[in-house]
Amino acid sequence: MLVYVNNAEVSIFTGATALDAVRRYCTDAGIALPEGELYDMYGNVLATDSPMTEERCIFTYYPF
Repeated sequence: MLVYVNNAEVSIFTGATALDAVRRYCTDAGIALPEGELYDMYGNVLATDSPMTEERCIFTYYPF
């Protein structure tokens, strides 16, 4: 399943959570796992166990 983390396309498994997507993003980018909150494309705070769906966009920074 394809999702977007910080506008980067990330391939994750079906049933993955927001934290799983961020972990894959960080692994692919070769960066450390960020500390702090996760946000959706509207600036709402996400729980790390929030389920991911196809083409969902999340951010590790406030998107606005």
